[in-house]
Amino acid sequence: MTFTLRRIFVAFFRIHMRIPSVSHTQKQPQSEVLMSLLTAARYQNVHSIRWDEAINQCGDDVIALSVADMDFEAPKPIVDAVTQRASIGNYCYTYLDDDYYSSVIDWTKSRHNWEITPEEIVAVGRMVESTPAVLRETVGVGACVVVPYPAYSPTPAAIRAAGCHVIPWNLKLNGTRYEYDFESLEFLLEDADALVITNPHNPTGRVWSEDELRRIARIARERNVLVISDEFHMDLLHPGQRFHPYLSCIEPGDQAMSFIAPGKTFNIAGLETANIIVSDPDLREKVRKGIDDAGCHNPRFFAQAATVAGYRHCADWLDELLALVDHHTHLLDQALSDIDGAALIPPEGTYLAWIDLRNTGLNDEQLESRLHQQGLVLTPGVEFGNGGSGFMRMNLAVPTPLFEKALTRLAQAFA
Repeated sequence: MTFTLRRIFVAFFRIHMRIPSVSHTQKQPQSEVLMSLLTAARYQNVHSIRWDEAINQCGDDVIALSVADMDFEAPKPIVDAVTQRASIGNYCYTYLDDDYYSSVIDWTKSRHNWEITPEEIVAVGRMVESTPAVLRETVGVGACVVVPYPAYSPTPAAIRAAGCHVIPWNLKLNGTRYEYDFESLEFLLEDADALVITNPHNPTGRVWSEDELRRIARIARERNVLVISDEFHMDLLHPGQRFHPYLSCIEPGDQAMSFIAPGKTFNIAGLETANIIVSDPDLREKVRKGIDDAGCHNPRFFAQAATVAGYRHCADWLDELLALVDHHTHLLDQALSDIDGAALIPPEGTYLAWIDLRNTGLNDEQLESRLHQQGLVLTPGVEFGNGGSGFMRMNLAVPTPLFEKALTRLAQAFA
């Protein structure tokens, strides 16, 4: 059975907030019911980082559109699979069987026409946990690692945790579209050991083209540089966009790997299930050794159940989510058109929006203060380092009534 997002919204709040159903004959619109629930008791006892931190900042009457978690219950097949797994009551060490690997392979093939083999998959929990182990084993402590900026902040943090040096590679903003600065990359990779890219890019939402990725691969190959591609958002594409896996743009022998996961796709990031895809056998052995030495080799107890259920049974749920995210993107674009000095960087991927507020005449502290005064929390662009000042990142993956209320607060902040 296919569950619509509307049903998921209602089920989430009825079950988790323990309130009675509202009949269709009642006068109170459903949107108002959902809004009152969000204000009164959202995520009770879940200890949500996004909501709890926002409440600590602004009080209970706050809307948090910051951390990249959705406000939707995970698809029912995943909930059922995890619940069944939990009911066993024996939470032992586990391994992954053939069904896990085939579900990953079938998904990448059907969704992205990307063919991988079971041997290429190295299962892990989290990228930020695994990256230091991989870097220590492949390029070593003291290596120089290039990172495009603005950057998802845990990425440079993980690189530094490996004892490596972060070398910023500033993206170019051409109008309302970010581009790679290949001239500077040619220079930066002369003395670098590795490059970490994000595709689709977080926070700007760019989905890199095949030509762009092939150009990176060529430059990296000429300089013998390892490339790590964070592709956690690969399934989250806006209409008309196509994801190109970095590993489909390389040549045999290139030193490269990709991180993929169902976490962002199905709102199960907290279950910590991910995979490193490594085509080159020698590099793969180094990756496995680094992971084993760091003690990251055992899969999480729910990894198999959640991953298989998501990849096998939840494509329709994802399609509905993407339609909703696209709708919210248009609503946000309309709202920003009424704010002097504000503009949307049109997202191509992710369920995150990168908002340009540089021409409002306000500095970063003033921007955040104005939003907080209206009970609205976004992620300040300065948290993404170089090129982030004057921007805000907004989470689009929330129920429409909540999102509309957030847009009202956004407008009031700049009135």
